[in-house]
Amino acid sequence: MLLIANVLELNGGTTFVLRVAREFYKRNQKIGVLVLVDKVNAALEQSIRQYADIYYLKDFTRRIYGPLANTPLGVFAPVDFSKIATLLNSYNAHVHVMGVFGLLFIKRCLDAVEVEVRVSFGIYHQNEMMFDGVPYYFARKAKELFASLPAESIVFFNEKNSSSYGAFFGNDYSMSTIVPIGIDIPMGTGAEVLGQAESSRIVSIGNLYAFKSYNRHVITLLPELKKIRPNLVYEIYGTGEYEPELLALVSSLQLESSVKFKGSIGYEDIPKVLNGALAFVGSGTAILEAAALGVPAIVGIESTEQPITYGLLSDINGLSYNELDTAQRTYLMKDVLQSILDSADKWQCAAVACKTKSSLFSIERTVDGLMRLETLSMNLSAFKFMKYSNKWAFCSFLMCAAKQALLGDKTFSSRREQGTLK
Repeated sequence: MLLIANVLELNGGTTFVLRVAREFYKRNQKIGVLVLVDKVNAALEQSIRQYADIYYLKDFTRRIYGPLANTPLGVFAPVDFSKIATLLNSYNAHVHVMGVFGLLFIKRCLDAVEVEVRVSFGIYHQNEMMFDGVPYYFARKAKELFASLPAESIVFFNEKNSSSYGAFFGNDYSMSTIVPIGIDIPMGTGAEVLGQAESSRIVSIGNLYAFKSYNRHVITLLPELKKIRPNLVYEIYGTGEYEPELLALVSSLQLESSVKFKGSIGYEDIPKVLNGALAFVGSGTAILEAAALGVPAIVGIESTEQPITYGLLSDINGLSYNELDTAQRTYLMKDVLQSILDSADKWQCAAVACKTKSSLFSIERTVDGLMRLETLSMNLSAFKFMKYSNKWAFCSFLMCAAKQALLGDKTFSSRREQGTLK
């Protein structure tokens, strides 16, 4: 499998690439990773290289386009497609795409050279392809190209995404793959927990974006929760564009001594950070890591105005926890936090239940699903025959980037804030 990633920055997507590469390697297969944008965390790159071959798009373009390598504009630059075709064929003729720009790039490849490959597309964020109100040609064509892919090509990481995409695009995705966005499950018995019931540390880990509204909710609830445990502290690990707003909220509530912005941490530091924590609040793979280590993991539903939650990770149905799903019961986040603050027995039950639930999200299950894709027949004729102009895509993205830089128009880059669409 050749996996096409946007970047190798410190984020959930890159650590997922690391876990996938390591699991394939355990099974005596070495995947390739083609990085489109030259934004790289050196430590993560070094870790991934132990298990996978890493390639950079900049090395397949003409040298004069080098300055574009650290922006998505490089995706539209002239490329030596004969070398790309050789690369595709080197990894079981299966290319796995992680986002909009990877999809546009593969379309260019298949238009430029005759190569028989299987294309799979993973929905790593619900609004990667499911968005409205973005008028640019490149974004519109990306949605059309995605919709033209056969259901067998699509990989969903929970049941809610599958149903939402089916409703949004009017396609039947019942034949798509649904696997967990897997993590490495620690060895040990179900009774072993890393958290502590008497702790005063609530922890969140993840880059700070507005759609991760749980950060705001916990900060707002903290004054009420401190009436139960006065020395309660909320530790936020991660950085991002939403940090200034969160800092302003902390200041307005005079919580500077109780909310700690700890900055980014490495993937390998997660157990150390979670050691002795009272609870974790969040989403993405970080909540799975916390649950697997035996910390009560409270679901931070994305893009919610009210401080609601599905409860603990162990309370959810199936694999769906990131997105707002009206079919799942919700609770007030304050009530769930108060429950584990009030009783050490309830805390212990929560920690063990979350640890047990986390076993459903093993990276082994994820890679099982990805490997099955390498044996499927995929009819990509609709995708191949769809008209696409790289020139118009380049011009439209250039306009999009200019409007964001000059006018602050984030119509495309903020698409992940739209929540679940129908």
